[in-house]
Amino acid sequence: MRQPLPDAAARLAVLERDAARQEALSAGDGRAWVGERDGEHPVVIVGAGQAGLVLARGLRRRGIDDLVVLDTAPADATGPWSTYARMHTLRTPKDIAWPTWGVPAVSPRAWFEAVYGETAWEEIAFFPTVAWQGFLQWYRAVCGIEVIGSTAVTAITPTDAEGPLRVDLDGPDGSWTLLARHVVLATGIEGAGGRHVPALLSELPRDRVHHTHDAIDFAALAGKRIGVLGAGTGAFDNAATALENGALSVDVHMRRPAMPQVSPYRWMEFAGLIENYGSFTDAQKWAFNVHLSAVDQPATQNAIWRAHAFDGFRFLTSSPWHRAEWDEREIVVTTPHGIHRYDVVIAATGIVADLSRRPELATVAPDAMVWSDVLTPAQVSENPGLARFPYLDDDFGLVSRGGSGGSALSRIHLFNHGARISQGMLSHQIPGLVGGATKLAAALSRRLFARDAEDLLAEYLAYDIPVGVHIGRRPESAAVAG
Repeated sequence: MRQPLPDAAARLAVLERDAARQEALSAGDGRAWVGERDGEHPVVIVGAGQAGLVLARGLRRRGIDDLVVLDTAPADATGPWSTYARMHTLRTPKDIAWPTWGVPAVSPRAWFEAVYGETAWEEIAFFPTVAWQGFLQWYRAVCGIEVIGSTAVTAITPTDAEGPLRVDLDGPDGSWTLLARHVVLATGIEGAGGRHVPALLSELPRDRVHHTHDAIDFAALAGKRIGVLGAGTGAFDNAATALENGALSVDVHMRRPAMPQVSPYRWMEFAGLIENYGSFTDAQKWAFNVHLSAVDQPATQNAIWRAHAFDGFRFLTSSPWHRAEWDEREIVVTTPHGIHRYDVVIAATGIVADLSRRPELATVAPDAMVWSDVLTPAQVSENPGLARFPYLDDDFGLVSRGGSGGSALSRIHLFNHGARISQGMLSHQIPGLVGGATKLAAALSRRLFARDAEDLLAEYLAYDIPVGVHIGRRPESAAVAG
């Protein structure tokens, strides 16, 4: 673990002065032109991780100041980085573009070099996870983004097609309600569904089964035999965390015959795709994502090495689980290659798309289009799980099955994993924020302007403040001439 430089605080102070200077020199943060109207906030952002914070900053740079940013976690612990993100480093290369909104001093690199030094930046390939959480906390503070933490959205309900969205909330002081013109769900990988735990694990004792996204008490796994179903990066990170906490053994089971060797994500990380993915036809978007699911991606090298550092670790390929049974003493797992016995199992099996599983979307889910609504049966059969993803418009908004162009659903924007097929796998993730956040911020600005167009026009037509024009020479020039 790298330690901050002894003068890190002073270096950050200098960086913050640089940021203030750059803001003064660059466009943005000008006149605030849209605000609360009859108790209705222009934008409510649910989620204060990297996507929510970057979007909030981009909107404010466009003069949309009246934002409400919420998160279920405390304000200083938003995002997955201090919970289930158990990797030592991010999976994204350090030099991915970041949306600075005209202020490079608030970029990840600028912060890292201020805290750890320029040499340290040259020595890393991936951003340390702990440092990334530190950067985001600093970013929130230096950008002046207020976050209402420890507050969950329990429902989003349209009042009518053109009326405000009602946002019901539950926080430390009880239940309350906000009205919003637009709601952005920057709610990460589970934002359009929830954790996937295979049915074959459903009959096991609940305290013996975990998902990689759960808050797992790893210290309690000391001396235990652990079986992990799934072999993505999260599987290896959880395996290593268990072994680091004293687990007796951990087996990671992969259904494929070998670890994939090609990462399609590395190909995706270029501006042309990130900025223009939405220009694909529906058929092209579907083919893109079916292929991505079929080829998958390898676990990161660092995660693999981290787990393999322990003698108690095994990686088993061509090893799907056919049965998992509790015999009153242990979990008995049947695979094509025999029987395995475990004290605890961990499902590294990702997420499923299902809007009805999200409390905030349960009210509107029945009317929200999903991809199966626009695909042929043959296409759906290629990947039924992908077909359950929401079908979003070009502004990341839900689309009503009723087909109403003025539907309030279009003002609920999924800036999360639910945008995978409609707007691109990377739109809300670190590599894609420079495209996704820019696109969504521009869309929200455009739609708020359209709503207020008549009022803005009336304000313009009534504008009559003199600028103080004087005819003749400048007064000082006249004095010199005299």
